[in-house]
Amino acid sequence: MKPKKEVLKTSSENAEEICSKIRDESSEEVQLILSKADKEKGRILAEASKGAESNAQAILSAAEKAMEQNRERIFSTVTMEKRRVRLEAESLFIDDVIAAVKREAENFRGSKDYVKFLREAILEGIKVVDSEKAQVFYSRLDEEAISQISDLSVQFKKSDFVDIGVMVQSEDNRLLFDNTFSAKLRRAHDEIYSKLLKEAF
Repeated sequence: MKPKKEVLKTSSENAEEICSKIRDESSEEVQLILSKADKEKGRILAEASKGAESNAQAILSAAEKAMEQNRERIFSTVTMEKRRVRLEAESLFIDDVIAAVKREAENFRGSKDYVKFLREAILEGIKVVDSEKAQVFYSRLDEEAISQISDLSVQFKKSDFVDIGVMVQSEDNRLLFDNTFSAKLRRAHDEIYSKLLKEAF
């Protein structure tokens, strides 16, 4: 039997050895756990990075799409505004031309060709209403010119309008053909408008 001191010494040495072994094993285990934790951390960070990159790409894509939509909307607005301005310019131009033509038409009343113009307007009206004994309404300003047209079998009636030209009504009063200058302009408006645009723009 070993003396008590030796037993204690042996036990103390064994305990030291066991503790040392436990410390070594614990250290290895801690290192292993830390290593695994580092790997897991790396994996999580990599996934997070991929996710962030994916999110960033999605955000960028959405931003680019929004920018493209805005660009298209702005381009569309600018195009429409340019078209509106052009149409306004065209309309003002046509209005100015027609106003000038009306002023010239008023001056035409004093022309030597005015009686001929009235005769042609009356004949055209008779043809439209299909009535040789038609009623012809003329402007009070044209009394002198109308007095020079005496060879037509129509009934002349002085009226209150001031426009050049005449209005012709059938004998039975069912048809009235407005053959004044303003009416002619209205009837020919689309054709005049189109021609003026082609020549000016």
